[in-house]
Amino acid sequence: MGRRLEVDWAESEEELKQLYRQEQNVQRRERLQVLWHLRQGKRIQDVVEIVGTGYRVIQSWIAWYRQGGVSEVLARTTGHGATGQMPYLNALQQRALVARVQLGDFRTVWDVVEWVKGRWGIGYSYEGMRSVMKRNGLSLQVPRPQSNKANPQAQQAWKKGGFRAN
Repeated sequence: MGRRLEVDWAESEEELKQLYRQEQNVQRRERLQVLWHLRQGKRIQDVVEIVGTGYRVIQSWIAWYRQGGVSEVLARTTGHGATGQMPYLNALQQRALVARVQLGDFRTVWDVVEWVKGRWGIGYSYEGMRSVMKRNGLSLQVPRPQSNKANPQAQQAWKKGGFRAN
């Protein structure tokens, strides 16, 4: 059996329960629920089974609580603070890519991959380039091609009521 959890709680059990019930953000609500259960005197392992959050994650939340209380636990957001991988294309290259895509120079993602490889020597996978395009708000959707023989006036007449036999 492990040692008992010792935390200097600034909030009462009822205050944590009230904060938990009022919170709209799902992530913050889960953290408040965990703190509320721990404040009731439950073991971390019991809270893991109730809430479904990992043991080590709860330990991190307790450490944050000890540093700055509830405000510190709620201030932390998933994904922030992690640096992640640097993009292959720098900001100038991304702006050039955005301009070329907006001009309609590409029909497929593979065309974009080949252009980037030929222009800057940077290799992307298909999914990697789709991700770059999505982050930059780009789409390769183009209007349907129309025949050279199409008659716009006849098409408009058809839309307004079909061809009339005279």
